[in-house]
Amino acid sequence: MLADRQVSAARMIRRSRTTVIVLGVIAGAAVAALLIHLLLGLLSLDIAVAKTSTEDREAAQALTQLFETQHPRVRIRTIFEPDRLGASAALDKGETQLALVRSDAAPKDGQTLVILRRDAVVFVAPGGSPVDSVAKLRGSTVGLLDGRKLDPLLLDLILTHFGVPPSSVHRRILTIDQLTEAARSRQIGSVFVVAPVGSALWLPLFTALRKGSGTAKLFEVDEAAAIAKEHPVLDTIDVPKGAFLGSLPAPGDDITTLSVSHRLVARGAMPDWLAGEITREVLTGKPRLVALDDDLAGIEAPDTDDKVQALPIHPGATAYLTGNQPSLSDQAQNAAYWVGLMISALASLGAAGIGLYRRFRPLQPPTRVMRLLEIWLSVSSADPVELDHLEREADALAAETIRMEAHRRTESVEIRLVALLVAHVREAVQRRRRHVAQRMT
Repeated sequence: MLADRQVSAARMIRRSRTTVIVLGVIAGAAVAALLIHLLLGLLSLDIAVAKTSTEDREAAQALTQLFETQHPRVRIRTIFEPDRLGASAALDKGETQLALVRSDAAPKDGQTLVILRRDAVVFVAPGGSPVDSVAKLRGSTVGLLDGRKLDPLLLDLILTHFGVPPSSVHRRILTIDQLTEAARSRQIGSVFVVAPVGSALWLPLFTALRKGSGTAKLFEVDEAAAIAKEHPVLDTIDVPKGAFLGSLPAPGDDITTLSVSHRLVARGAMPDWLAGEITREVLTGKPRLVALDDDLAGIEAPDTDDKVQALPIHPGATAYLTGNQPSLSDQAQNAAYWVGLMISALASLGAAGIGLYRRFRPLQPPTRVMRLLEIWLSVSSADPVELDHLEREADALAAETIRMEAHRRTESVEIRLVALLVAHVREAVQRRRRHVAQRMT
């Protein structure tokens, strides 16, 4: 039993010399498999969307359908957040790779891929209301559409710019259905609206106000350019006469007002090639996206000359828009280069590890040699039965050593020592048997 354990330990020691190489090969294969999976395998991306925004939900659904059709290996999974602030926070926390956000609530780690639409910021006053400008909002009540948590913050920003204390303007959260009664009973002096120019929101909104108080009046945010310059996350938008869908043309004349943009943003850590590919797919797939969602008719590429730090453009999107995005063949060559470099580095580390192991490992005699030495020393005091057992064990160790040598699993020094000790054991056994026989006679 002792000899078996010693032989087993010896095998484990010999096998350890190949362990480093095997681990290096496995690690290299894992790296290669990972790169192949990223380039050719199924890629899943999570996109954060505010569940309170119908527009964002429909946009996310359209994007998902586009990628399912154009890129079967890409899956976009929608992660619903309580509101747009929650969508931005999810991206910052690394819970998603993509997010649909509004420019005045952009995430810190978000970088723009595509601008999906721009919302016009206007006020609509019911018929008979004396409010016809932002300056006259002081002391009045402004209606805010339900489910839009960012609108009150934007309203405060506008009021502050015009020197109107936000606390002097009362607020009332209303649904579209409640606007008729609010206008009829003079509960509101105006309605603050942030929506795309071609949105389906305008027709029911103007209809509800007209039923309550007659023809509604629309007025823009004066000094929109100055506000946008002071707050770069905002912009201006030109709204042509009659652009808002309603029972009557609105606005009555061309206007320029404040706007916010809705963007598809990605984490800064997203690889440039992936960000560029998403940007390309959305921009080239615009006709299909518009067919799925009318609000996406305003899809546009971000301005690569825009250096506003609050809304940076992802380097991958910039590379695509400026024509510097590497081709798929270039990406494949780069991937092959890095795979080869990693495998070479792992092989070098493995070879160095084996060299260090061989140099600094403790030198221990082979266990078969030590056992034969023990047998040789034990022969001088063994009885006839023990002599037979020791001789058979010596022969077994010799046979095992020969088998190991045949498979090149033993050292040349060991085979010579084993042969020498087996010869000594046999001579010692013969001498001991003659001595025992003489004593018995």
